[in-house]
Amino acid sequence: MASSPTSLLLAALTCAIASGGAAACSEESPAAAAPASLEADVPRAPAESDARRAATVEADAPRAAIVEAAHVANAPAPVQAEDGATPPASAAQEGARIYSKARFAWINPGPYRTRGWSGYLGLGGSVALRGGSVEAARTPGEGCDAWYAVEPRGYICAGASATVDPNDPVVAALRPHAPKIDSPWPYDYAESTGAPRYPRLPSAKEQRRSEWDLEAHLASVAKVRAAEGLSDEAVREIDEALVGVDLKPAGVAAPALFPFGDLVREARDRIVNGSTVAFTRAFDAQDRTWVVTSDQAYMPKDRLKPYPRSSFEGVWLKDGRSLPLAFFRKTDRPKYQRGAGGRFEPTGASFARLASVGLTGRAEVEDSERFLETQEPGVYVLADDAVVVEAAKRAPLEGDNDPSSPPRKWIEISVLGGWFVAYEELTPVFATLISPGRGGVPQKGIPAIETAATPTGRFRIDGKFVTATMVSSSNDNIVHSEVQFVQNFHGPHALHGAYWHDAWGELKSGGCVNLSPIDAKQMFAWTDPPVPEGWHGLRASRDAGRSTVVLIHR
Repeated sequence: MASSPTSLLLAALTCAIASGGAAACSEESPAAAAPASLEADVPRAPAESDARRAATVEADAPRAAIVEAAHVANAPAPVQAEDGATPPASAAQEGARIYSKARFAWINPGPYRTRGWSGYLGLGGSVALRGGSVEAARTPGEGCDAWYAVEPRGYICAGASATVDPNDPVVAALRPHAPKIDSPWPYDYAESTGAPRYPRLPSAKEQRRSEWDLEAHLASVAKVRAAEGLSDEAVREIDEALVGVDLKPAGVAAPALFPFGDLVREARDRIVNGSTVAFTRAFDAQDRTWVVTSDQAYMPKDRLKPYPRSSFEGVWLKDGRSLPLAFFRKTDRPKYQRGAGGRFEPTGASFARLASVGLTGRAEVEDSERFLETQEPGVYVLADDAVVVEAAKRAPLEGDNDPSSPPRKWIEISVLGGWFVAYEELTPVFATLISPGRGGVPQKGIPAIETAATPTGRFRIDGKFVTATMVSSSNDNIVHSEVQFVQNFHGPHALHGAYWHDAWGELKSGGCVNLSPIDAKQMFAWTDPPVPEGWHGLRASRDAGRSTVVLIHR
């Protein structure tokens, strides 16, 4: 998807996540955080109240990269009833669990307050209690009246941020809004055209106070709706801000709205032009359609432009697929064959943009141009038209692998090539296109983040986050909401999904490695260490197990 004019504001975005490490890769697209090497080893000391601690976690990144902590949320996907409602859960139905009542319900390594947390639950999230019962999991500790041991490790304090009661009113109200972690799109996503956020369904007077152009805006909405089926150009003549906006009513009445507090809802009254919004559902009320955001605020749907969903995904190297492969970026590319005179000529067919094809490894030169033989019989592609991905000959792994343990995993990324390959030892298992930093590779002596470059070198996965909201360090109104499947590897830099564009293989981000949503989900599940069931965020500390190596070069 081409960037809209408003999304250019995101070019200066510095991203971050509540990783206890830092996060911030100044992006046209966002980034992530890191633990135990997670860039910064620890979050801000939790000497503040639970509310403040849940709201912000500062990183030890350079000041320019520090961002307000991210919003993150995970949970088992809710079971949907036939009418779309989520049936109430009970301890008997799902076993003994502890439930998050906040954006961050911290999982500590022991039953005590610590800066070196292991992970956390997010909104709508829960995790199984160790021992199978509330009584078995309860553990004496420090700084909390009720510590509970959770699976597979760690402890959560029950209180303002968490509870073992599945019928707690906050838990029950959050349950239908849990992120869909079995989908590449845990939420629905849209770009804001300057939409306000309301903590409750606003009165007409409150809307007029927050939306200075309300009367003119609603008049334009009514005009576009009445005409139906207008082209973008026709809509632009009425109101440019409505181009791409979904103005269809939800057809659903307002649900019961719960009065959530600061532990759930971010203190933000507006999402500025070009920033993004994650939401869980829409409903009609007061002659407008509203969305419920991931943190339970209410926003007018007539000021949001939904993002098209990218269908691009990489190639699992099995069932006859192998390296070398050619991918095609930016535009369709012609297929060639030998003509009657023996020279290469176009066949009239093309490889579609973002398609891939196997290569035989043979190349032929004609008039100083290289043609690569594909695995389609008799078909060649011009080398300059292709992104060629070949298997590595050496692995950046230290020592010999214990044959009794699983193969060690690592990732190879070419910044200028725009490609990514996942390996188990020296066996390539997955290949795809990515969008690295629009600044290319770092310039000597200049931090990568200052030029929107992607750092090169050998790194490791430091932290993993199912979703994280990334906030600009220079303007905290500029956000990318609930970026999906984030994996930190170097300070403020991360691998993560990007729901706001479809420019795979092109230099696009602020320094992070953007993957398509489908690829981001697949690689999040594949990499080590795994994120335990129910956890929303993980610090890749020693007790989490082996960490995947990330090798990035030109």
